[in-house]
Amino acid sequence: MTTASNGRPTFRLAVGRWHIGGWRAILLAPLVISIILLIALAERLFGLKTSADRTASDVEGYLRDSLEDTGRNWDWDDFTSIKITDPALDAIREEAAWVDLPLTDGGRATLNELLKQVRAL
Repeated sequence: MTTASNGRPTFRLAVGRWHIGGWRAILLAPLVISIILLIALAERLFGLKTSADRTASDVEGYLRDSLEDTGRNWDWDDFTSIKITDPALDAIREEAAWVDLPLTDGGRATLNELLKQVRAL
């Protein structure tokens, strides 16, 4: 809620570039909230996942490809930006995401250590 120039409280709804105020915003707010809740419910009911089911060998491949510089253009970005369902592998992914590319000696050491952790799983 904001205050208009005349001192009265007003209700504003901002969606993207659009800003709707006054009674239109009050009428649209329940609709927008309902749509958001329906999307969240559909995600839970139909099992829409926000994580990837990667195996230890998949993670090992991403790390090895990065160390050997044999991966495709977007492989490292795909690996570091998509959450992994397995918490142990996801912890390795999160730590790998902190490594800057192109690899420095410290980055290589970190990825080699993470590679050892993956192989131990």
